Amino acid sequence: MPTVRVRDVLSDKILISRESARALEGVIRALYEGSDDTRPRGESSGFVVDFDGIEGIAPSFLDELLTVLESSLDVGSKGAGRSIIVAHPPTRLSLKFEAVARGHRMTIRAQPDGSWLLSA
Repeated sequence: MPTVRVRDVLSDKILISRESARALEGVIRALYEGSDDTRPRGESSGFVVDFDGIEGIAPSFLDELLTVLESSLDVGSKGAGRSIIVAHPPTRLSLKFEAVARGHRMTIRAQPDGSWLLSA
């Protein structure tokens, strides 16, 4: 699954702005286009965003990140079968992040390893 390590791209350790999320767009697009995506048709598409080394994120950052991912992965807000794994989230999953996911027609769940799984 294509993975972007946020800390390798952004110097800030606390991500609160939409601009920070948009700064990831080029890297996400290049990484996804460069991946060998040979899944059978109908199988879910996925992407990992690794927040190792990041100390905090705001709901507005996650909202813009999901918008960037939808645009970059060309799935749109109605794309079925897409999933995003948030590895090493710097905060607990809260109702605010759940509301952001719902706004993108996604569900978000904490996984046993501490990551978050967003899926459509």
